[in-house]
Amino acid sequence: MKIRKHILPRTVQDAVATVFMAGIIPVTFWFEVYVVIPGIHGADSVYNWVHFIPAVCLLFNVTAHMLATILCDTSCSTELISTPANIASAGGGLGSKTWHLCATCEFVAPPRSWHCASCRTCILKRDHHCVFTGCCIGHKNHRYFILFVAYLFISTLYASVLNNYFLWFVRGEEFRNWTSLVKIVFPLAMLLIDTSTRQYYLVIYLINMVGVMFTGVLLIYHGRLILSGAVVHERKAPEYDMGPQENVRMVLGNRWYIAWLSPFVRSDLPHNGVNWDTLQKRTVKSK
Repeated sequence: MKIRKHILPRTVQDAVATVFMAGIIPVTFWFEVYVVIPGIHGADSVYNWVHFIPAVCLLFNVTAHMLATILCDTSCSTELISTPANIASAGGGLGSKTWHLCATCEFVAPPRSWHCASCRTCILKRDHHCVFTGCCIGHKNHRYFILFVAYLFISTLYASVLNNYFLWFVRGEEFRNWTSLVKIVFPLAMLLIDTSTRQYYLVIYLINMVGVMFTGVLLIYHGRLILSGAVVHERKAPEYDMGPQENVRMVLGNRWYIAWLSPFVRSDLPHNGVNWDTLQKRTVKSK
């Protein structure tokens, strides 16, 4: 993996979203492991360790995949790009699926590459710019991003199940009232009035509930794109669709079946993100 030269967010929006994500992940872990789980099973229960092991595994994968997404350089500078002698014969012209001139970077970018104003560079097979990581998602870090979202969905779902049981059943007498509903609807505003631990519990509870819905939608949306061989800007790209399994391999790498275990598992990508014309020829032959 080639590390990005500028790993810090370049815009205020990216900085706020990334700092929020970097903060809420350890806060949620602490809340679940040291407040919710002991509150459900008791401080000395062996079940605390039963929950602790998967909680640590989830924390590791969420954090590691987020860092890998941020650190991985997926710009066009990571590949030695040889511009075709005849751009027209290579499908030249302006457009995302052809070789095209990037006026900002001042070089001819390969197909499926876009310039990102925030990252200030052209991105190989650019999918989108993620504010929660402060960087673009492209050919080289697509794997880390989709697994980051997947593990984040599992984590927030796990936490939401525990939180619902803890707040509404274990400590139901404190939270099952109309004031709790108002505090959930206006969580941040209520923190100006109520700074008790119960209000902080409700804020973390709400963040996880919103998180599980948000990441669930993201996982479905991006998962469908990956399975069809497309990226966000393309919506549909039949010329790059090689079947669900092969499309997954194009994102997760040749060892896609174990790549999800950890970002440290080596899984080389079968394509360089530049010469898509060869992939198109393979697709036509397979059809």
